[in-house]
Amino acid sequence: MKSKRKILVLLFFLLAAKVWSQIGINTENPTAMLDVNGNLRLRVAEKCIEAPCADSLLVRNSGGYVQTVSRDQILNSSGRSYVSGTRVDPTIPLIVIAGFTNWLKIAFDKELIDEHNDFNISNNTFTAPKDGIYGVNVQIKASTLVSADDLGVGIFVKKGTAAPVLMAEESYLVASVLSINVSPPVRKTQTIVALNAGDQMFFGVKTTLVSLNLVSGGSSLFNIYQIK
Repeated sequence: MKSKRKILVLLFFLLAAKVWSQIGINTENPTAMLDVNGNLRLRVAEKCIEAPCADSLLVRNSGGYVQTVSRDQILNSSGRSYVSGTRVDPTIPLIVIAGFTNWLKIAFDKELIDEHNDFNISNNTFTAPKDGIYGVNVQIKASTLVSADDLGVGIFVKKGTAAPVLMAEESYLVASVLSINVSPPVRKTQTIVALNAGDQMFFGVKTTLVSLNLVSGGSSLFNIYQIK
């Protein structure tokens, strides 16, 4: 009876050791429950059609261990910049852009989207957080137009210590017929630009007027989005 009991105890410990032991394939020193030193091929996999299937993915870390990451981690891991803003206070003065005749810096005083704080409202300048390709568009609407005035909007880029460069613009004269303005009050432009970390971007309006009122809200706005 005692011999049977000893055998059962021994079998129990052997089974427990087998269950909790580490298994190595093509390695004599496994460091995980299943340690595979080589390729892994999965011939058949069950198709998952439920919503939880999209919640996480399997990834391989730098140490070779397989881990799960959530869908949100994958989408947000790049840390790409997305900025959107508008002009709320139409009375904010426009600042002269040095080196550019009749160009004034636009003051966008409200951010709609800026998760990484890449746009500075105090100086109305976007600073690239990392090297990449950026898409940008801007639109302004003037509340008053004067015939023969050259009205335009532009995108300026300042790389490093170099002077700002006008990368894109839409500008043309305000035309009138019988003292009636026939030109639209809206100007808009867009471009794609390669920026290095620390490069800056801002927006300007072209006008020969001493002061110009821009319509606030959705009529005067900008968007910056990192493509890659």
